[in-house]
Amino acid sequence: MGFRIMRLRLLHPVGLRVGAALSCSLLIAMCLAGTVAAATVTFGTPSATSQFGREIVFTQPYDGASIKSASILITLPDDPGPTVAAVSNVGSGSLTYAMDTSSGGVDPFVPVVGQFEIVLTDGTTLDGPEIKVTYDDDRFTWKTKIGKVVRLHYIDASDSFAQQMLSYADTGLANAAALFGVSETQPLDYYVYPSQSDFQQGLNQPDTVGGTVIQSVRIGYATVDPGDRVYAAQVMPHEPTHVAFWDATHNPYHEAPRWLNEGFAQYVSQGYDSDSRQIVSQAARDGTLPSLLALTDYFPLDSARIYLAYAEGLAAADFLVAKYSRAGVLKLVQAFAKGDTDDEAFKAALGVDVATFDKAFMADNNATPTKYGPQPEGTSPGGTSVAPGSTPTTVPGQKAPTRSGNSALFLLAGIMAVVGVVLLGLALAMVLSSRRQAAR
Repeated sequence: MGFRIMRLRLLHPVGLRVGAALSCSLLIAMCLAGTVAAATVTFGTPSATSQFGREIVFTQPYDGASIKSASILITLPDDPGPTVAAVSNVGSGSLTYAMDTSSGGVDPFVPVVGQFEIVLTDGTTLDGPEIKVTYDDDRFTWKTKIGKVVRLHYIDASDSFAQQMLSYADTGLANAAALFGVSETQPLDYYVYPSQSDFQQGLNQPDTVGGTVIQSVRIGYATVDPGDRVYAAQVMPHEPTHVAFWDATHNPYHEAPRWLNEGFAQYVSQGYDSDSRQIVSQAARDGTLPSLLALTDYFPLDSARIYLAYAEGLAAADFLVAKYSRAGVLKLVQAFAKGDTDDEAFKAALGVDVATFDKAFMADNNATPTKYGPQPEGTSPGGTSVAPGSTPTTVPGQKAPTRSGNSALFLLAGIMAVVGVVLLGLALAMVLSSRRQAAR
């Protein structure tokens, strides 16, 4: 035993050095092999084409090592992450993927980014270059006029009317920027369709009326009948105001309330006009004016209540400016830009939370907000008021729990607990016995 130990002590350091050298050599060889395998695949120049209302086709040529599988990552504006789709034509020397757009899902003129990802037969994963394409609405021949910031794209309008629409949009954006305290210098592309049907088919949004905008990529859309200056004066400044509001309030956490965003867009584009005042006053008299808290995230889509929602948002924006001035507006948008919650932002800027602001707004309009949805506790399922501490009426088809029934449950639970302790003791005894036998 001593001799063997001596040999081990003498030879162990040498063995370690030899083993280490062999391991390092093997590791280096494996890394070199991986590098060689990865280097054998070369990506060519990619391309992409689009046909509106049909598809976007991405193509990526390559040569080199064999590919086991491939997929494509597709990213659209405001997506939380890319969409991944499998690619079937592996091994042909050129990867292709056709993205079906016949059912919508991609807004016109937005930038779309695709990127192929391949897996080699040895498991190595490689990403190809990004492929960028603009999804043009190629159904029409578009004309363009360039203003101070806005770039107007239109189809059917006289030169003078197009210039008037451009002026409305540029002026609206400048006014909104001044109200929110931001600088607007990056181009805003504004696409105007000549009819509601062309607009809705282009965006594949049958419920959208008038206009919409994608703030993050500064692309707006609207529908204006050629020559309709009255409506153009309202809609053309509206969407650019959303862009300025987004620039003033954008943060990584959440958006400002919907009523505030739409309210300011209406405030800048048309002011608190007589039609909106009449809608709000009538709802206040009828008791159908909803709380601003009900308009935080979405507006109703039915024709009656959506116009009321816009009018109420406008009224609230007008009330806010009149009561707190532009200085209050600046503090409010700056608080949202920091990521404050709605209540935090209102308290920091105006000294009140949203609910208190809502109450003041309702009082200013002599209105009591209509309450929808579940009501507070204190009402039985049948609608009968229940006094605190009393026994509620039993729901039909159900049996109310009794004291004796509860006692039986407690007794059963006690018996089960005792049985559990006994079983745990037996298991522990068996473990100790096994250890004693093993020790012998």
